[in-house]
Amino acid sequence: MNKLRRLIGNTVISLFGQVVTWTSTLLLTIAYGQFLGDVKFGELYFAITFVSLIGTPIEVGFNQQVTRDVAEDPEKAPAYLWNTLLIKLSFWVFLYAIIIFLSWILGYSPEQRSIVAICGIDLLTGSIVNVFAALHYAFERTISPAVGMILEKGLTAITGFILLKYGASVQVMACVLLGGSVIDLVWQAAGFFRLSGRHVALDKKILRHLIGNSIPFIVSGTLGVIYYRIDTVLLSLMTTTAVVGWYGAGYRLFDTLFFLPNIIINAVMFPVFSKLLADSRSQSTLKMAIEKSMNLLVICAVPIATLFIIAAPNIITFLYHRPDFANTIPVIQALAPGIIFIYINALLLNIIITTRGEKRIPLMSVIALIFNLGLNLYLIPRYQQTGAAAVTSLTELLLLCISLFLVPKHLLPKESLKVIIKVLVAALAMSLGVLLMRSQSILFILPVALLIYASAALLLRTVPREDVQALFSALRSKGKAASPSQVFSDGRDESIYWQITEQLPAVKRIAEDSRSVKVEACGSGDLSENDEIREREAAANSLKRPRFKVNLVSLDSKRLQTPGETGNR
Repeated sequence: MNKLRRLIGNTVISLFGQVVTWTSTLLLTIAYGQFLGDVKFGELYFAITFVSLIGTPIEVGFNQQVTRDVAEDPEKAPAYLWNTLLIKLSFWVFLYAIIIFLSWILGYSPEQRSIVAICGIDLLTGSIVNVFAALHYAFERTISPAVGMILEKGLTAITGFILLKYGASVQVMACVLLGGSVIDLVWQAAGFFRLSGRHVALDKKILRHLIGNSIPFIVSGTLGVIYYRIDTVLLSLMTTTAVVGWYGAGYRLFDTLFFLPNIIINAVMFPVFSKLLADSRSQSTLKMAIEKSMNLLVICAVPIATLFIIAAPNIITFLYHRPDFANTIPVIQALAPGIIFIYINALLLNIIITTRGEKRIPLMSVIALIFNLGLNLYLIPRYQQTGAAAVTSLTELLLLCISLFLVPKHLLPKESLKVIIKVLVAALAMSLGVLLMRSQSILFILPVALLIYASAALLLRTVPREDVQALFSALRSKGKAASPSQVFSDGRDESIYWQITEQLPAVKRIAEDSRSVKVEACGSGDLSENDEIREREAAANSLKRPRFKVNLVSLDSKRLQTPGETGNR
C-alpha cells in the first residue's frame, strides 16, 4: 500500500505539472493561430519537425537506458550522466552539420534556414534536459522534472504571447523556445548536482555499454520519427506552406496530449516495472501494475479521442479564430483514433523494453515505416493534410497489433478488457450529450461532457473501489505535509535511506545475526533466547531507523559514487 501511495503521489505531482504546461502550450498555440497565421505557423512547425527528424539519434536510445539501469543500480548515476552527455554532444555536432547542409541543399529560403538553425541548437539543450529528467525519474524524484517543465513552458508561453502580440517574427519565437529549454536545463541540472554531487565520471565500459545497447533504440527511434514526421516533409514538398500550417495546427494538439502516457508510463511506471521484473517474487505485482496502468490510460484516452471527433469544429474555432484554420478540423478528427492507439502502445512498448525485448523493436519500426511511407505517398496527393493524419492513426493501429504479439503472454493486461468496454459505454453517453451542445462554446461543452463521462464511469464502476480509496489516501497523505520541501523530501528520504543503510556492513551483520538466532530459537523454544532475539532485533532496528535527521546531500553523494570509487562490495 505504501508503494501504491508513492506511485499515486508521484503521478499526481507529475499530472499537476503537466496540466500547467499543457495550459501554457495551449495559450501559445492560440497565439500562433491569432498572430502568425497559417503560413508563418507552417514555417515554424516545419523547422521544428525537420530538426527532430534529422536529430533523432541524439534523443532516442539513451534516456530509457539511463532510467532503467540507474533504477536498478543507483551508484551508476554519475557515470551514466557524463558518458551519456559525451555521446550526445558528439552526435549533435555531426547531426547539426547535416541539418544545416540539408536545409540548404533542399532549397529552403534563408528565413526558413535561420529558423532551422535556431531549432537545431534547441535540439541539444532539450536532449540534455531529458538526460537529467531520466536520472530524476530513476530515483523516483518527479518534482524536479515537473517544475522544470513548468518553468520552460510557462515562461515560453508568457514571453511568446507578449512578443507575438507586438509583432515578433518567427525567428524571435524560435529563440524564445530555445530560451525556455535553457532555463529548464539549468533548473534540472542544479537539482541533480545539489543532491548527487558534481563528480565527473567517465567509464569506457559504460560508454561501450550505452552505445552498444542504444543501437536497437536508435534504429527503431530513427525509423519511428521518420514515420511520425515524414508526412510534414512530404506535405512541404508536395503541397503548400499553408497546408503544412493546417496540418501542424492539428498535429500540435495531438502532440501535446502525449504528456499523459509520458507521465504515467515513462516517468512513473517504467522504473517500477524494471524493479518488479528484477524480483522473481513480484511477478503478480508486476501484472497488477500493468493492468492498472492500462486501465488509467484507456480511461484518459477514450474521452479525449471522442471530443476530438465530435467537438472538432468547436475546438478549432476557439483556438485559432481564423477561417483559414477550418481546414484543420478534419485533421484532428482523423488523428483522434490514434490517441487511443498511441496511449496503449506506450505501455506495451515499455513492457517489451522492460523484458529486454528491445532488439525486436527495429523490426516493428521497419514495418511501420514501409506502411506509413507508402500510404502517405498515395493519400497526400489526393487528400493532403487529412490523408496524412489518417495515415498516422492507421500506423499506430498497426503498431498496436504487432506489440500485442511481442509482449510476453503472461503480462498481457487481459483483465483490462472489462474496463475498456465500460469506458466505451461511458464515452457513448458523453457523445450524446456533446451532440446536443454542438452550438455552444467548447468552454461550456468541455466541463459538461467530462461530468457526463465521469458520472457514467462511476455508475458503471469503471474504476475499482480499492483504487479510488488508494487515490484518496495518497491525496490525503500529500495534503498533510507541512511544506512543499517536505513533500519533496519525505517521499525520497525513506527510499534513499533504506538503499544506503541496508548495505552498511554493521546493519547487514546484525540483521543476519538476528535471523540466524531466530531460527535457532524456533527450534529450542527457550524463552530467554527469545528475549535475546528481541533485544538484538531492537539493536538492528535502531541502526536502521536513527532518530537524528539524515543529511540527504551527503547520503546522495555517497550513494552515487561510481563502482570504481567504492570498489567491489
